[in-house]
Amino acid sequence: MLDPWGAFVDRGHAPFVASSDGCLRGLRLAVKDNIAVAGLKWTAGLPLFAERVAEHDATCVAALRAAGAEIVGTVATDSAGFGMMTPGVINPLAADRTVGGSSGGSGAAVAAGLADIALGTDTAGSVRVPAACCGIYGLKPTFGRISVDGVTPLSTTFDHVGILAADLDPLERATRVLLGRKELRGSVIRRVGFDAARLGNSDRAIGSAVERALAWLAARGYNLVELTLPDRIQLAEIHGLIVCGEAREAWCGYWPHEAGRFSDTARRSLAYADTITPQAIAAARRALHDARASIERAFAQADVIVGPTVAVVPPPAGARRVNLSGSNVPVVLALLAETCPFNVSGHPALAVPLATRAVGIPVSVQIAAHRDREADALALARVLAGMDGPA
Repeated sequence: MLDPWGAFVDRGHAPFVASSDGCLRGLRLAVKDNIAVAGLKWTAGLPLFAERVAEHDATCVAALRAAGAEIVGTVATDSAGFGMMTPGVINPLAADRTVGGSSGGSGAAVAAGLADIALGTDTAGSVRVPAACCGIYGLKPTFGRISVDGVTPLSTTFDHVGILAADLDPLERATRVLLGRKELRGSVIRRVGFDAARLGNSDRAIGSAVERALAWLAARGYNLVELTLPDRIQLAEIHGLIVCGEAREAWCGYWPHEAGRFSDTARRSLAYADTITPQAIAAARRALHDARASIERAFAQADVIVGPTVAVVPPPAGARRVNLSGSNVPVVLALLAETCPFNVSGHPALAVPLATRAVGIPVSVQIAAHRDREADALALARVLAGMDGPA
């Protein structure tokens, strides 16, 4: 199958022949290029690893393969996971708009119909942001629920493996496999939390769509609870300090003596990491502890928390800065501002496409749930799926 969107890095892998009851039989799986797939390139988007081929499957890949998924190839990522735009990959829904990142190849492959499900990684929103930019579903599970064995690390504090799909059924089936459960047990959802300030500080098209989703839920008997989440810009800055500090440790075997074999984005990020002092990291970790406590207090008031997945409409491909709440900010900050709080807290979060469109792309709403309650996010997504018909 042709790939005019530039999603794939390596293709042509023979399918695994599973038992006849494999619950993922018939589903085509694309895998982000920082996750090992035996026999396929495993470059993590870096010139440094341009010729690296994985010898073994990552644990998450092996689980999906054993359940019958047919691996169709590895797909592009921002270099080493640094970035949110996946340069070189075209958005199948709007070619002039970013595909998101760093799991942009995963998002494009699913949105283009080249894969039914895709694996990605999510350190600050890198599954949910491309899902939002490509008009599909993207789930980041509870921290630690899916093994990162065989995944190129970025930040041990925040790295998650996640999954993207165009429809809820294959997403849920794959999630059951990855979480090691035949059934996903949820709870009774009564209280839907939201932060009104975040809606007001998002692009109008985004905020209005989320408000309509909340009204739809209220009309169906859910109790809306207004709550307060930590300041998204301050939290993103704290998160970024820790990520860069941990990335420096992850790449110390290659940086800086192999700097010429890193991409420009990775070089800039690691050079910045070299300027971060131990005192700054310690202060960021103290602030991280406070932010986690604040998010826990919010969850004490609600069964799920609903808000935008991305606060801005998908920016033009190649954009460096965008307007967010009246301020001109780096595009990366604008894209991850709503997703990174749940990497900080470790709660599961799901990007859900709505039928309402902005720049030709379905607006995405994010549903975050209590730890180990991925089923609650999926259940509420099914309720929202009936709001306007298919996205």
